[in-house]
Amino acid sequence: MEEWRLLLVETPDQAAMNLAVEEAIFLEKTRTGGPPTVRFWRNRLAVVIGYSQNVISEVNLELCKEKNIQVVRRFSGGGTVFQDLGNLNYTIVLETNHRLVKHRDLVQSFKVLCSGVLNGLKRFGVEPVFVPPSDIFINKKKVSGNSQSRKKGTVLHHGTVLVSSDLSLLAKVLDAPRHVGKPTGVASKRSPVTNLVDEANQPVSMEKVQEALQRSFEQTWSVNLVWDNLTPEEEALANALYVEKYSKKEWNFWR
Repeated sequence: MEEWRLLLVETPDQAAMNLAVEEAIFLEKTRTGGPPTVRFWRNRLAVVIGYSQNVISEVNLELCKEKNIQVVRRFSGGGTVFQDLGNLNYTIVLETNHRLVKHRDLVQSFKVLCSGVLNGLKRFGVEPVFVPPSDIFINKKKVSGNSQSRKKGTVLHHGTVLVSSDLSLLAKVLDAPRHVGKPTGVASKRSPVTNLVDEANQPVSMEKVQEALQRSFEQTWSVNLVWDNLTPEEEALANALYVEKYSKKEWNFWR
């Protein structure tokens, strides 16, 4: 059976470092190859905007400042997301010629890689559905959003699962003030959202959700997830990316 790396590497109080780790894993995969990787991680309180987005058009920056909410930009596309400890992030990094994504267009690859999450959520007695191009809904409400980045034969797919997030704060933070003039950047597509705890027919915890996704990934894709750590090269690159990129206002607010 195919073996994949499984990482629980997170810096909840440093959203910028969490994103630096994402890109470091991605770039090292393009450089050295190695097995596919799955990572679980969380941010304590952050807003993460897509690569091509205008932060002023997406985020209530005054409220973020008031609530000490970090605002960071990721290197993948997609829309803006609010993240707290009630939100679980997952990441999958694999080669573009891997059997799961080879010969598939972008939406098809999203569907295949979201299937592991979808099947994991079913373990809680819900009926999730994949909504193209890259979302998972329960009862017509969004519970998971996903985005991808591709480079030099490698694809990074990462997404969120709303487990028990503060949806009231989410709505306020993502309600950016209206500005005069035509906005620049790619606008987020707003959808009604829900937490898994509000939809499930059984008790839900973050630990149970992570375990359900792990088991589902293994069964859905016929792989074996093996616990591992970042390589020294990944750690060094993540630290460099944090200092030179993700901690910089020029990167996070450049649009």
